[in-house]
Amino acid sequence: MIYSINLKDLTEKINPLAFAKYLTSTGWIHFPTKKDYIKIFQFKLTDNDFYQVIIPMDKTLSDYKSAMYDAIVTVADVEKQSIEQLMLYLLNPSTDILKIKLDKNNIETGSITIDDGIRIYENAKKLLVATAQDIINPRRYHQGRIDDAVSKFIDNCRFGQTEIGSYIISIVCPFANIDEKKSFRQLNIFSDEEECAYSLTRLVTNRLMTNIASIRTFIDSGDYAKLTSQTGNSIISANFYEALVGLNLNSEGTNLEFVAQWAPSVKMNRTSHSKIALSYDYYQPISNTINKLKETAKQAVKIVGRIKKLESSPDLETRTSGKITVVYLDDNGNKKTTAIILSKDDYQNAIRAHSDGNHVEITGEFSGQKNNILTCESFSIIE
Repeated sequence: MIYSINLKDLTEKINPLAFAKYLTSTGWIHFPTKKDYIKIFQFKLTDNDFYQVIIPMDKTLSDYKSAMYDAIVTVADVEKQSIEQLMLYLLNPSTDILKIKLDKNNIETGSITIDDGIRIYENAKKLLVATAQDIINPRRYHQGRIDDAVSKFIDNCRFGQTEIGSYIISIVCPFANIDEKKSFRQLNIFSDEEECAYSLTRLVTNRLMTNIASIRTFIDSGDYAKLTSQTGNSIISANFYEALVGLNLNSEGTNLEFVAQWAPSVKMNRTSHSKIALSYDYYQPISNTINKLKETAKQAVKIVGRIKKLESSPDLETRTSGKITVVYLDDNGNKKTTAIILSKDDYQNAIRAHSDGNHVEITGEFSGQKNNILTCESFSIIE
């Protein structure tokens, strides 16, 4: 780490139960002991060669910090990772950690210009936002208010400490999930592994890495049309591409590396892409893609109003979309009414907004027919 930190003091913030679960999840064998204030683990290299660590379970022990630190040093040595990397995970045990490494000519060891720093932190956040939006509410270009579930997910994420070596930021993504009503629920290291594996957090970290890998593959192979032709659950929005460019990719001599450090206790549902690199050479194709995706949004209109009518199939099993009628005021303050076609998920939200009497904000494009119908690109509830 680039700051002066007493790592031994930080061990007091580590949950020893979480450390023990980490060891069990990564192949260490627990050896029972009559002493309930310690846990003993061994990692076998061969039948006659092994490592052993003793985890202090009682923070009131006089040598707790030293014993915990010694255990961390041994485990880091076995796993061939730095003490700082292991500490980062143990301090944030129920998380996936994404790392973005920026390499430029003007970067010195452990430092970065203020402008570059602001851009990389702001656009790292935007990259997560765009990924979550593409999962929850797929659009070619997200406009208007951010979905509440996305906001809660982003508020739950944190930036970890930077690392020496070019300039590396860590984005700590704690496991969390949303239900069908988009209610947010925090998970932890003792939550069911399958729930964590298919939680919103793992969906986002998987999708982010898969998107970047796909973008690189399309450009490397010359299949530029695929950059804009992704649909449904595979769609990559203009917002995602914009965030990539914002990570200083538009500056000549820039190299970016994205690394996913998956939660060791959640082995299910991990994408095969854990390390991907992009350079300035990829900037122009990505920039062109942004322009193409946003061209369709030029004619988009935004309305804010209340829902007057709901129309859709009464059978939930066959329902794929819905139509609503919204009353709103135009730019001149005149009362207008328009019909809007919504996806199944947006229609469910519309039912809730109508029931609660909330205003809705909708961005889309009119069909141009005599009886104007707005095709929705973005739908949100104003609460």
